[in-house]
Amino acid sequence: MMHAMTFRRFLIPLCLAGAFGLPAVAQEVPKAQPVEDTNPNALVKPAPPTDLDASWKTQREARSLTLQVPAPRGQIVDRNGVPYAQNRVVNYLALVMPFMDGASDEKILAFAKQTIGVANQALGKAWTVPDDRILAHYKNRRWLPMVFSSTDGINEEITASMEKKLEPILGANLVLQGSYMRHYPQNERASHLIGYTGKSRPLPLGPIVDGDQIFEEMEGRADIEKAFDSDLKGQPGIVNVLFAPDGKRLAEDVRRYPVPGRNVVLSIDSSFQMFAEQALQEHARNGGAMVIMDIQTGDILAMASYPFFDLNMFIPGITGPKYEALLKDPKLPLIARAFRGEYPPASTFKAATALGILDSGKVDAKTYFACPPAMEIGNRVFHNWSKNDFGSINVVNALKYSCNTWFYAASIEAGADSVTGMCSRLGFGERTGIPLIEGEGFLPTNSIMIQRRGTKIMSGDLANISIGQGMVLATPLQVAQSMAGIANGTYLPQARLVKQVQDYQDNLVMAYEPKPRKTINLNPLHRDAIVKGMVAVVSGDGGTGHAADIKHAQIAGKTGTAQWRIAKDQNLAWFAGFLPAQKPMFSFAVVYEGRPGEDVSGGRKAAPIVSEVFTKIFEKTPKDDPMLLAMQNVPKNSPIGPEDEEDIPEGKPVEEERRPRVQQEVRPAEPPKKGIGGFFRKLFGRD
Repeated sequence: MMHAMTFRRFLIPLCLAGAFGLPAVAQEVPKAQPVEDTNPNALVKPAPPTDLDASWKTQREARSLTLQVPAPRGQIVDRNGVPYAQNRVVNYLALVMPFMDGASDEKILAFAKQTIGVANQALGKAWTVPDDRILAHYKNRRWLPMVFSSTDGINEEITASMEKKLEPILGANLVLQGSYMRHYPQNERASHLIGYTGKSRPLPLGPIVDGDQIFEEMEGRADIEKAFDSDLKGQPGIVNVLFAPDGKRLAEDVRRYPVPGRNVVLSIDSSFQMFAEQALQEHARNGGAMVIMDIQTGDILAMASYPFFDLNMFIPGITGPKYEALLKDPKLPLIARAFRGEYPPASTFKAATALGILDSGKVDAKTYFACPPAMEIGNRVFHNWSKNDFGSINVVNALKYSCNTWFYAASIEAGADSVTGMCSRLGFGERTGIPLIEGEGFLPTNSIMIQRRGTKIMSGDLANISIGQGMVLATPLQVAQSMAGIANGTYLPQARLVKQVQDYQDNLVMAYEPKPRKTINLNPLHRDAIVKGMVAVVSGDGGTGHAADIKHAQIAGKTGTAQWRIAKDQNLAWFAGFLPAQKPMFSFAVVYEGRPGEDVSGGRKAAPIVSEVFTKIFEKTPKDDPMLLAMQNVPKNSPIGPEDEEDIPEGKPVEEERRPRVQQEVRPAEPPKKGIGGFFRKLFGRD
């Protein structure tokens, strides 16, 4: 980061030189006029009056102007100081209009067009300026340069090679106008959360007034750039400039030095972010997202959405056709899927559902329900994902095999309030609280359904809710946060995207301390059973998430496959969980958007992304990384067998006298009837 004296030494000379056509390296701020570090707003005392001060006032076309010098925006960096947003100094080509006593409009226009034409000829350009703007500038603002190196309203930077071609013609009337330009050194990395900038307002065309800017100031237009704009933009400087009647700059007096904007330090780890984005780009060509979170602090270590876009496309501005192309891209690259995309969470939701079921007290870890291929609930048939009958199983194997029909029966036994209450405790149905616009998702509850529909959640509704389908919606960030809560067991961590804000001297201005979002205090026996089931998903025989397996740590995870855009025959694949299973540090969630007609599953499409990303984290992250050092002594991955899955906490089975009520409402479906009756049963879900 650039420090205070560096800025003071070069900032004002650079701005004035660029604005008025002098070499930036030829001047320095006088050492007798520094601004105290403790008071960046202090004014530099003006020099005593001179004969020049007395004489200029008698000259009709002389001017003394008080102008603003925009400050450079602060940086946006990752948790280790890797920059995502910086500034660089650029030059634009500008015209300086001399005073022409009694000149006609024709003469003014001829001079401007001839001078611009000389530059165009040197560079092979076709830059033009409307006549009315030239005349207005001469009349109102001729003491200041008029930038004309622009196409379609977007300023064009004068590169080093272009500057070399211009050297013979640069002088009093053709100058290089210095300015700051936002620069995103990581290009498309983290594009959906960094955001971009645009001009806060165009330079005025009317008479110069005190406080007019020497060049255009930028403002945040999206995401972190917008959310922290007041911190990033800094405080402009003020300079008085004296001009002779012929436009020559006679003197300047710096009244206040610009104070560079503050730096925003993110929780993101640039390596984690890069690994996640690379995996999505390779494996989720149609679209997807991945979030990685620290389960103790809530730090978001990666929040990747694909497809992404190059933030530098928006700097210094984006043309209408380019922006239109982004909007019309069928893959929707501008959508921040990781925290704004609202999807049915599918079977990843079953981990939260299972905790709610056990928390009801009506079902425990040794309660067995049947897992047939289909089940009738009321007058409808609800299917398992598999056509196989898995027999009677407990919650561990229900998670391992992702048995829908087990969850239908168990959730109805437990009741809607127990299921949705636990899911609410784990953060579903509400925004996580990051400082960006995020999706809220949707968690139906009895109170919401009474308000909307006039009835509580029905058994058929609850069956769908229990497996993360139907009305349930969640963002990948919410799913990752819920997994952090399960991994933590005591509290749901507040998601943290920004760690702190620093001034340009690296002094701490604001710190966002880690904190619990809410206390959840999961029953340890219930949590142990759910974790055992999630480990079996990855490491157990017949588990649905073997492709997420890594050798470095045991992963507790849950696959999911969801109907999504039914009209387009598009489905989703999910994989979510945490690791290491026995000493959790990271939670994660991956969503994969299937192409129309593509056959997808969480185990085949999303789980491999998790394996690839965490393998890279373990093998390519520096060995002295504190997060990896903390995991040195955790158990490595090892397969588990049926005896491990059955080793679950003791508990009493569901009382037999309560079973008949459930069995009357929920029962394995009969084989489909042949003929017209069976056709209507399949079509309408009733006899």
